[in-house]
Amino acid sequence: MMTFESKFARFIRQGGSSAFTLRLDGLEEYEWKYAVAPGNLLGSIADNALGKGLADLNHYLPEGLSANIKGVDFSDIKAELAAAIGARIGVIGLPVDENDPVIKAAIQQAAAQVSARLQQDKMGVTEFIWRSQDDARVRPEHQGFDDHQFFRKTPPEDGPPGEAYGCRYSAEPVFVMDDLPDGATCERLTAEKLTNVFPKASEDRRKALAEELDAVIGTGGLGSMDRLIHFLGQAAIEMGPRANAKESFYYSVDALLELDYYKKHPKQAVTDGYIKDEQGNFIQNPNEEAIANHKYDSTNGNNTPGDGWLFAGRGLFHTTGRYNYNRLTKLYQRFFGEAQDFELHPELLEEPKYSVRAAVIF
Repeated sequence: MMTFESKFARFIRQGGSSAFTLRLDGLEEYEWKYAVAPGNLLGSIADNALGKGLADLNHYLPEGLSANIKGVDFSDIKAELAAAIGARIGVIGLPVDENDPVIKAAIQQAAAQVSARLQQDKMGVTEFIWRSQDDARVRPEHQGFDDHQFFRKTPPEDGPPGEAYGCRYSAEPVFVMDDLPDGATCERLTAEKLTNVFPKASEDRRKALAEELDAVIGTGGLGSMDRLIHFLGQAAIEMGPRANAKESFYYSVDALLELDYYKKHPKQAVTDGYIKDEQGNFIQNPNEEAIANHKYDSTNGNNTPGDGWLFAGRGLFHTTGRYNYNRLTKLYQRFFGEAQDFELHPELLEEPKYSVRAAVIF
């Protein structure tokens, strides 16, 4: 299919100010593509590629260690990746799909370059093992390289694996931990390290949160110990020892009487709160939905009956209220280059990925 830029596409590209009249005749020549590429979106995708490159390398390091990226310049890799994705958007139009085969290959290529640069600049790694995906698409001329060890300075003629466009091979670094230079690695968040923050959470829960948070520490400016401690301290208060991703409304009758609404409606507190007998057994469970709706009625942008329960606190920092879910939707795409509507799907904030990222944006 031929692509072209119409007057309407130029109008959009130049800012879309004033007015544009669309004629309704000649519809057989309607516009197919809109090559509009916001710079912050490309930057976000490039940052995700850097994170993937770091994660790929960390896979080979012992548990609890990460390659130290401080002082390593990736600006040229990011610029090349942004240019490649921008060119692709000019062909496929918007929205951007990171699973588009061309964009996916460009991200993988950038990630391999990031990993290689960290190995060379930070770790002094001089050798790698050629690993292929062991399928029918492996080129015959490369089959002989599989599982063989090479020096980075003298790779095969096609270059080191992973860095060529659409490459189906990877370079497994060869290093001895004791030989790594000072500052080559730094500590990474693990489930074990979150035990003091969420002592009653399951191992799987802590692991999922640790992995997600470790991947976006740079995005949130949490590289210093002080900032990370304050961040986790707030998460501990918001989520509680079990790392609950959604706010609990398990209030007793007496506790409800401390809330503004129930101070004015004490009889309803008796209906909505939980009650125990003398032996401590529940004889009435709380009406959590009703409590949430009364507690958050007409606050934080809630303007529809049921909003209190629908937009209850979720995530590491318990994002609360329709206004904040809407604001997060806008900020999320700016920070992470991915479109998600948290106002339409508030339950997403209960997933570790979005739970962590919402707090990082905050």
